[in-house]
Amino acid sequence: MSAAPTVRIEQPNGKAVIGPSVVIKGQIQSREDLTIEGQVEGTIEMSEHRLTIDANGRVQAGVNARVVEVQGSIQGQVEAVDKVYIRKGASFVGDIHSAGIVIEDGGYIKGNIDLTRPAAGNRGANAPAAVHAHAGLEVLAS
Repeated sequence: MSAAPTVRIEQPNGKAVIGPSVVIKGQIQSREDLTIEGQVEGTIEMSEHRLTIDANGRVQAGVNARVVEVQGSIQGQVEAVDKVYIRKGASFVGDIHSAGIVIEDGGYIKGNIDLTRPAAGNRGANAPAAVHAHAGLEVLAS
């Protein structure tokens, strides 16, 4: 009995797309930007790249990415190195740990937000700032 074949797809623009009719249950590890138009359940690891959840995308996962942009819906814990964007019409239920967040008017979030500031000069360790957001609340952090 032979092992299952490994398929590797190289995208010329360095972006991968999970199409609208695709359902993935398990772990995704990506070394390129990823757009989810379908459904994902599990974990997504891509700490150096951007994750975009399309308006029709549905995610139930723990996420570790450089940037996370939510246009559809996500449920889970997100760690973003740079920033999380919750766009108009998007839904986020879970916890966010990131250096920054943008919540557009009409974006929904339920959960905890933990913003961390990078150390400035010789000031020492990161200074976390806990923020609790509710629908209609605008959070601006630099």
